[in-house]
Amino acid sequence: MNEAVRVRVKVKPVFPQLIHSGSYEGPCRVGDVEKLSPEAERAQGRKRFEQFCKDVRNNITPDAEVLEPVYMEWREDWTIPEGEFRKLDGDVRDADLILVARSGLPQYPAIKMAHRYKKPVAMLGQVSSVDVSAYLRARGLEGYAPIDYEDLNYLISLLRVRKAVRGSRILVVTDGNPIPVGVVSSVMNLEDVKVRFGVDYRCIPSGDVFKEMDRISQNEAERAKAEEITDRLIENAQAVHMDREYVLQSVNFYLAAKNLLERYGCNAFVIPCFEICVKRIPAERKVTFCLAHSLLKDEGYPSACEGDLNVLLSMMLLMYISKKSAYMGNSYIIDKEDNVMALHHDVPCLKMKGLDGPDLPYEIRSFTFGGWGATIRYDFSRDKGETVTMARFNPKVTNLLVARGEIVGCAGFDEVGCSLEAHIRVQDVVELFHKEADFGHHLAMVYGDYTRELRDLGDIMGFKVTLV
Repeated sequence: MNEAVRVRVKVKPVFPQLIHSGSYEGPCRVGDVEKLSPEAERAQGRKRFEQFCKDVRNNITPDAEVLEPVYMEWREDWTIPEGEFRKLDGDVRDADLILVARSGLPQYPAIKMAHRYKKPVAMLGQVSSVDVSAYLRARGLEGYAPIDYEDLNYLISLLRVRKAVRGSRILVVTDGNPIPVGVVSSVMNLEDVKVRFGVDYRCIPSGDVFKEMDRISQNEAERAKAEEITDRLIENAQAVHMDREYVLQSVNFYLAAKNLLERYGCNAFVIPCFEICVKRIPAERKVTFCLAHSLLKDEGYPSACEGDLNVLLSMMLLMYISKKSAYMGNSYIIDKEDNVMALHHDVPCLKMKGLDGPDLPYEIRSFTFGGWGATIRYDFSRDKGETVTMARFNPKVTNLLVARGEIVGCAGFDEVGCSLEAHIRVQDVVELFHKEADFGHHLAMVYGDYTRELRDLGDIMGFKVTLV
């Protein structure tokens, strides 16, 4: 499984306790003077720190890895001794989020931590927290004000996606053409995407994939692995409409792609189709890439057809948010009056209801009339009434088109060629089509409603969201 799917947000809990120099009452503190002594404040602070640690352990999401909580003290002259900071200087460097406890006047130590460590800071509550976040955001730093643990856990779920994207590296298979023939609206500048989102990439010539296929066919252990996967796919299918040897050849391509991902330290895959097809390579090798895309996505690796980087990046967000494999395809209008569109490609997945869930029922059918090119076929009509979310970035990767829909049917399930269609009812199919004029023609799709998450991710990651 792609480790990016499993990544967790490292949270550093910090409890800053204000220690006054003496026992006195005034506009900023009232109470029994004896209970306002430095010793009493320290004892109370330690007790509240223990409760804070307990609350964090009991309420924080499994998507978080909680680092060692720290109790630190600061003074009424607004100074924090360097020794107190040294308590943080270890693993805070690895933290993705500093969680500051609500204690007496916590704003000042919170902003000092943000400046010192350049880490996002969050504070639960509804008074001090917004004060801190406003200060930090006005200065180009990250500050968050979750209301409660439910809200904090939602924030962590978004930061987890950003972290997964930052840890992603795309294997871009190319034939040397900078613009994919089938998707001329593909990403204009991957270097810019790398700078803004942290997504790395490695380009390799398409011939390297086919050389790896040859190596697999000549290696006994690799051949055995391919045979095992092929037999399992055939055995678990409800029906198989092609010869086993051609299924095996598509599995060989999947393994070649998987091996190269590992070799180059990548966890996302994209390959052009038309450019390689015209070289007669698929026809000679009796292989298409559809099955590889489906199997990679079922292991959590975003994988896209036709060299389409826009849909691949959109797929990353959807898969990392939902922890489900994604479908993708061309979109076009089926029924303007009923607002029904089709999403059309032969790359459904077996884990579209959850990467850790059971396989969906499927059949195997050839892409070609010649009987080769294995594709997974899933009957989307099984899911009538289920909600889906679709998305695509524009060529500059500055704007994400997002549409929510409802499955209403399926077509092309038992036809040859790139024929499978998920039929989806959206709010306004004409408006969606017109919006696509700014984005391009493939959409990524996952089951469930993730429109809110995508909108909020846009705020965190720095892209606009256009919701239709």
